[in-house]
Amino acid sequence: MTSATVRASVSSELTTDSLLALSERRIAAIHVKGFHDRDMAHAVAEQALTHEALGSYHKELASSVGRVHMPHVDTAHDASLTDTYHRHALAAIHDVRSMFAPYPSPVDRLRLLLQEVWPGGANLLRLNGRTCFIGALRVFRPGVSQLLPHNDRLHQETDAPEARNLTEQFTANVYLRVPETGGDLRLWLREPDEAETERILAVEGLDPSTIEPPALTIHPDAGDLIMFSSAMLHAVAPSSAGPRVGMAMFIGCTDAKAPLVYWS
Repeated sequence: MTSATVRASVSSELTTDSLLALSERRIAAIHVKGFHDRDMAHAVAEQALTHEALGSYHKELASSVGRVHMPHVDTAHDASLTDTYHRHALAAIHDVRSMFAPYPSPVDRLRLLLQEVWPGGANLLRLNGRTCFIGALRVFRPGVSQLLPHNDRLHQETDAPEARNLTEQFTANVYLRVPETGGDLRLWLREPDEAETERILAVEGLDPSTIEPPALTIHPDAGDLIMFSSAMLHAVAPSSAGPRVGMAMFIGCTDAKAPLVYWS
């Protein structure tokens, strides 16, 4: 499968049917409006902007984007970074969860929904038996941050056997703070070719002028959930109107009878 056949589905809830359609690329995205309370989202976004664990993504063309706690993509086949990632995973999960207390975080709510609606259930990913982090907060700074066209596949980041059998990988973003203009999600609805993949692995992004315009552009609102295939090209447009803050997680799929796995 290299493309979707239907434009984005906009739904008020996440269902078994919509999730199966996304896994089979019969739809381009799931967009659940108002998934999380806007006032709470704004309050947590403010915490993220000054969080002591706020750093930047490691690859050259993604380094303008901030993230709270290390995501797996920054381990980059490095044994020391991989060990650090797993050793701090549970503490990082608990720290992010505490930012939403006494209420569940949107990622925790999504984890429960996936367990309930996916035919095979869903579990937190463990690689080589070690717990993965989930619940990364991402910060896009006005006039500075953007994510160029790229894709994400777990098997490109690790040799762990748990990554080998994934047939599809989704991104789930819950938006906590969104500028009125800019910060749009751009989807190409195709996977990169071999040369594009090599470029993405090296620097995490393609020059937009070298590829066709995106097939679909979505401007989310604070509190929205959007899910789409991370194996296909996607990007985030820059904004000068204010910061864009969200929670991000990946979801791996083998088939409908097997549990989904999720991580950040």
